[in-house]
Amino acid sequence: MAGMLNIISIDVEEIYHAEYVRPYAPTNIRPRAPDGVREALFLLDRSGAEATFFVVGEVAERHPGLLSAIRDRGHEVGFHGYSHKPLWRMVPEEFKDELSLAKKVLGRDCRGFRAPSFSLDLKTAWALGVLAEEGYVYDSSLFPARTPLYGLPGTPIVPYRPSLSDPRIMDKEGPIIEFPILTLEIGKIRVPLGGGFYLRLVPISLLVKVIQKLNRRGIPAIVYVHSWELDPRTPKIAIRSPWKFFITYYRIRDVLGKLAYLLSRARFTSFMNYLEHEGLM
Repeated sequence: MAGMLNIISIDVEEIYHAEYVRPYAPTNIRPRAPDGVREALFLLDRSGAEATFFVVGEVAERHPGLLSAIRDRGHEVGFHGYSHKPLWRMVPEEFKDELSLAKKVLGRDCRGFRAPSFSLDLKTAWALGVLAEEGYVYDSSLFPARTPLYGLPGTPIVPYRPSLSDPRIMDKEGPIIEFPILTLEIGKIRVPLGGGFYLRLVPISLLVKVIQKLNRRGIPAIVYVHSWELDPRTPKIAIRSPWKFFITYYRIRDVLGKLAYLLSRARFTSFMNYLEHEGLM
């Protein structure tokens, strides 16, 4: 398939890790992350694409064969926090401990990070410095638009090196490469599109058109899905807030088909492959 390389990633977590679900999830819910990973691997095999799997540490520990299943198919493993605890509930030393633990759980070849709940913002910018100290090469934790839960408006929409004190500012000497999630710019307004609820909300044809438009400008699209969005039997948790239930489950059964279509219409690879292909390593 001709065309520019884009980047696809799967956040490997359980449904009860989701921020809106966690307070309501029963303690005896059966872990199902491998089921979603299996569906992702099948679609990636069929398309010939490579991807990055951002894995929650406790999920990797619970399923010892999961990492080898991912790596043996030629995909990259990144870190998604140990228990999916957002950065805004941590302090730098705790985060550093998690990154050290990741080296033991995921292996020392883990070079990329995605903050749970995209919790990198001005208040948690300290995390970039910790990532650099621990030898990480890139991060994909910035959502460059405001949403009810997360987001940092004003950040670049292209891969860039952020200032360690203010992620909205480019710093050519910065030690970390940031990959912001795909958004659609309409004038001065940014509309989230790149994953989760927002990918489920919009028609897949619109998403493809936005990716093609970005690619014509030389910009890669950064897209993600959750492993539990790919699992046909993800359980429905009784979330008390109708709005939060809607955001969590709206059109979840469409994600497998949307991902398959997306992989057939654009070129996708992993973060590390993209960095090497573009000579950024």
